[in-house]
Amino acid sequence: MNARTSCTKSDIHEQILAAAFDRFVRFGYNKTTMAEIAGDCGMSAANIYRYFDNKLDIGAQLASQCLAQRITLQSEIVARKQIAASERLHELVFATLRYTYDQWLEAPLANELVTVICGNCMDVVETHKQEERDMIHELLNAGNTSGEFRVADPQDTAAALQTAMTLFSTPLLMPAYSREIFEEKAAALVRLLLNGLLNPQRQSAKI
Repeated sequence: MNARTSCTKSDIHEQILAAAFDRFVRFGYNKTTMAEIAGDCGMSAANIYRYFDNKLDIGAQLASQCLAQRITLQSEIVARKQIAASERLHELVFATLRYTYDQWLEAPLANELVTVICGNCMDVVETHKQEERDMIHELLNAGNTSGEFRVADPQDTAAALQTAMTLFSTPLLMPAYSREIFEEKAAALVRLLLNGLLNPQRQSAKI
């Protein structure tokens, strides 16, 4: 009985998040009310507060879900140890771009949510950014170990690389360029990064 109740609560929790995200995308965060979200889920406005403290709590959990999905995608790329570190770095940059572009380009009103989260729940963002830095750090260490990279300070370089990828991971920037131009910029960034990361001996061997 307890397991069934717990499962039901989990289902309702996810239903509320899905309904909220749909409203945020269609009408914007600011114009969406808790009562409207509750109505979309077929429950009373009072009942929704059994699952979330307020609208910001819903927004923070939605942001965490989206960031976690991106982290999972990136982790799968970094984990492909049979592939050269340089190839994984290339795919990491492009996968980050594609995820952000596909997720947010057609949802301009959802940027209100992004703005609210960045202004009120940066701890949520920072937690996932640290996870991303850790993954990049792991990838750089793998490249150093294999002799493919020559990175003196992988931790500092991971932070710099993450900063360089900001254009491709920021939803607010997605309307700035077409997908083709974004991919050209991503390719240029990868070339620049690898020019600085690759072991000179490996570069000479390739030439």
